[in-house]
Amino acid sequence: MSDLSRTPKPRRFDFAGFETRDEAGEVDLLYAFEGGPDFRETIAFNAPLPAIGSALRSGFEAALEALSLVAGVSYYKAFLPPAIGYRSIHPDADQRSFFENLYVDGLGEFGVRNNVAIAGHVNFNVAGASVAKPQAAHAPLARRSAVLIGGGKDSLVSLEILKAAREPMALFAVNPKKPILDCATASGLPFIRVERHLDEKLFALNEQGALNGHVPITAIVSFIALASAFVHGFDAVILSNERSADQGNLSRDGRMINHQFSKTSGMEVALSDYVARYIDTKLSYFSLLRPLSEAHIASLMARTSLYDGAFTSCNRAFQLRPKEEPKRWCRDCPKCRFTFLMLANHMPRARLESIFGGNLLEDESQLAGYEELMGLSGHKPWECVGELAESGAALLMLAEQPDWKDAKLVRQLAVRLLALMPEPKKIWAELMTPSPHHYLPKRYEEMLHGFL
Repeated sequence: MSDLSRTPKPRRFDFAGFETRDEAGEVDLLYAFEGGPDFRETIAFNAPLPAIGSALRSGFEAALEALSLVAGVSYYKAFLPPAIGYRSIHPDADQRSFFENLYVDGLGEFGVRNNVAIAGHVNFNVAGASVAKPQAAHAPLARRSAVLIGGGKDSLVSLEILKAAREPMALFAVNPKKPILDCATASGLPFIRVERHLDEKLFALNEQGALNGHVPITAIVSFIALASAFVHGFDAVILSNERSADQGNLSRDGRMINHQFSKTSGMEVALSDYVARYIDTKLSYFSLLRPLSEAHIASLMARTSLYDGAFTSCNRAFQLRPKEEPKRWCRDCPKCRFTFLMLANHMPRARLESIFGGNLLEDESQLAGYEELMGLSGHKPWECVGELAESGAALLMLAEQPDWKDAKLVRQLAVRLLALMPEPKKIWAELMTPSPHHYLPKRYEEMLHGFL
């Protein structure tokens, strides 16, 4: 195994465009570091691509250009070179600004963990004039919603809302693992799957010591879904990000670092505006659950037992290259702790223990993890979990429930939390009240409120 620390680092990263294989339904995204290596990532749409010259092609290629720019972050991060170049694609100044901001904030956690200052380092604004951009398409997309499904509770709540409203839809996933496939089967809904194949040379670089870590994966999957709209036929890409995603993890050099940056409301608005300006004016992009807290979403998940044996929010079940078959719930990570805590307020104890295969609130080895979730130590975990006050209020609500009040961790944490949070019921009431701040199209807002 070679040691990259002894190798001169590339000074430039090039976005080299994309190539299509229309009948095979595949697209190659091309990248290169100055002096090598170069990369070829493949997206398999599992259906023929829109015909050249068709009403769907221009929007599809505009989505591919955006996808090539955002997916490049997986390769760029290996060396973080100070210069960026473009071949075959010509983003204008506003596009470059959009993706530069996405890289800077989307790599925020990556920078903290690797002790690298991302802000001020990434520079998409290379010299040279951009080619004038054509207007966004106005393609004849069918009225159908694509719900991005991740195998967890949030996207399942979204699909149940749309089912109740009898909205035409399909589920959508990139590289689906078993929990996603199980949830899709349980839903009985049409399922669209797309495969993303990262270049194997990237994994070799990582093994040799290249920089590695968290990337804005939600943004990457979102642009894959937006491109898929022109292949599989839908006019709305629906996410299930809640308002809690806006709370960051910690401040570094005056900048808030948020593990969930590409799930925030700010990113949702910016990406939606990008779609309308550069891709297609009829294609919608939004989070159906944005008005809701995690606590509220958990209450909606508890309404149905259809997915009890299928869903999981544990990220260890979705490892890219697991050494062994992962468990559905590891019961020892921030996501497992948080999800258990939220659902405990809305499910009988026996049902929840059956889903998880145990009781996390009786496991004293989980105490330090719950302290982090509630802001009693450290900082908010690097995971997609709710607000600190949300976790604290959830535990204090359990302290008054016969099923949970005597659980070991509830007893240990409740006294400490009450000193910081004397009115948990007031906080809980706010968590269970939808926010008026969202970006839902009118018809979807009515579907949400009808379900509530």
